[in-house]
Amino acid sequence: MRIRGKTVLELLQATDALGIRRSELVGGLPLDLGELARPGGELEWDTIAALLERVWVARGKDVEKMRDVGRAHVRLPSSFLQRVARTVVAPHDVYDAGYRWLAPATFPHLSLVQDFVSRDRLRLIASIPEPHAPCAPFFYLFEGVLTDIPTLLGLARSTIFASRVTPRTMEATIDLPASRSLLARARRGLRAAFRSGETLDLLEVQRRELAEGLEAVQRSTGEIQDLFARLPDLVFVQREGAIQWANRAAARALGYDDSDELVGKLLLDIVHPAFHELVTARMRQTDDAEMPDLIETRLVTRDGETLLVEVSPTQLVTFGGKLARLIVGRDVTERIRLQQQLLTADRMASIGMLAAGVAHEVNNPLAYVLNNVEIAMKGLAPLGDTTQHSRDALAVALEGVDRIRTIVRDLLALSRVDDIAFGPIDVRAVVESTLALAAQKIAERADLETDYRWTPAVRATNARLGQVLLNLIANAIESMPASSRTTNKLRVVVRAAPGGGALVEVTDNGVGIQPEHASRIFDPFFTTKAIGSGTGLGLAISQRLVTEIDGQLTFESTPLRGSTFHVRLPAADIDERASGQTSVPVSRSG
Repeated sequence: MRIRGKTVLELLQATDALGIRRSELVGGLPLDLGELARPGGELEWDTIAALLERVWVARGKDVEKMRDVGRAHVRLPSSFLQRVARTVVAPHDVYDAGYRWLAPATFPHLSLVQDFVSRDRLRLIASIPEPHAPCAPFFYLFEGVLTDIPTLLGLARSTIFASRVTPRTMEATIDLPASRSLLARARRGLRAAFRSGETLDLLEVQRRELAEGLEAVQRSTGEIQDLFARLPDLVFVQREGAIQWANRAAARALGYDDSDELVGKLLLDIVHPAFHELVTARMRQTDDAEMPDLIETRLVTRDGETLLVEVSPTQLVTFGGKLARLIVGRDVTERIRLQQQLLTADRMASIGMLAAGVAHEVNNPLAYVLNNVEIAMKGLAPLGDTTQHSRDALAVALEGVDRIRTIVRDLLALSRVDDIAFGPIDVRAVVESTLALAAQKIAERADLETDYRWTPAVRATNARLGQVLLNLIANAIESMPASSRTTNKLRVVVRAAPGGGALVEVTDNGVGIQPEHASRIFDPFFTTKAIGSGTGLGLAISQRLVTEIDGQLTFESTPLRGSTFHVRLPAADIDERASGQTSVPVSRSG
């Protein structure tokens, strides 16, 4: 906020009158007195606040001496209040002119409320809003101005009945002096009548200065808003839980065309339900010192996607003339995703090396066991029923060997690094062929619902994507109890992913995933199925296959209500035949 240079010069004249050396006040400050004396000269408020702090020190940090600076300012022949006093009769008129004209024109950033609680008592409340520098000495100077106004009319000085000053606020109650006599009032009235024309000229000058001050406020406010609007971080202003303003980055991140679409929405409407309690507690905090440096929360986009956002401590600001909270957050979704991919890739590389070694070491002795068990069974077969028990035992052993062979095969798949050329493929075609392959199993357990929408061609292979989808569909089917066949639902959605590429979603209403298991479901050999029902390698292999094509496999789950797995696939380098895909109505089959 820039203040008129004339105001600064008048302040220095007031300090000169009190014997304060000007050189002690202005040394080292960005003050060009010649520039300030020119018409239109201005100075930043923060510099004025620093100047007043020096005056405060020069006056020994004495409140009454600082008020004397304000009183000296009132007595300057050129002061607006001095000139007003020559054209009015009562002190009320001078206070009113100062409140209506002088304060808004001189300090347009100042929030000020004046109220005559009785004929002889005046109450003023003032505040310096963020982001302007706080300055308690300014308020003490202001109180000095208030007390000395009646002396301009030949009356006694007003007295301060009550005062409470902080670096940002002032609340003062002033008792006005009584008029000395009717004769004195008549004399002032006669003088005002002779100077009535001067009043109009004076108010016109002050009107122009007020207009210039308001223009400066609007310009400054516009510059600050434009600055915040251009920030790459997400910026919101909220009051009582409702969004008052948002910048362009916030609108884009949440999928809105214009930031005005967010204005009026409740803040909790864009916060993931899992974080409502945290955000609500944060909004109730009034002491900024109690807030942690950063918190992580998830925001919900217009399309239902989620963003992981780091939010810095909120700041109390004035917006639209009322207190509000400034919220600044940074979208770290992509950063966290890349970190997870790197960790996953490193872990999978280590597991792959281990798996390859284990598979190699197990394969050879496994072949010996398999051959010898088969030879033993063939040798016992001619001996008839007397060897039935032994042959049954060998059959069980053979089943165990076959299961070991299956695990070894999956281990090799987990460790395999193929040099395969990925190309543009049609996601919908792969989904349809995979569902056809699993159609019988699906029909035995659940009703199928599909929703195919337009997607671009993606970078993958039919076989690998089919393997991933088959694993997810099999897991979904197995999560739904066979006893609930009539209510089991399997839903598969194919749609374009926000930001490019395609998204395949597999949703079931099965048993869901317990929170304590959520961090481990992609770990090799981790399974919650009954012993012998699975190897625990399906999701680990699926994640490796998706990661290899720069995709992402994530999930959401609610215990006893079901799960949704999201397969995000990157768009192909060339979008072959993508434009030929069309929207397909939702279909259902049982």
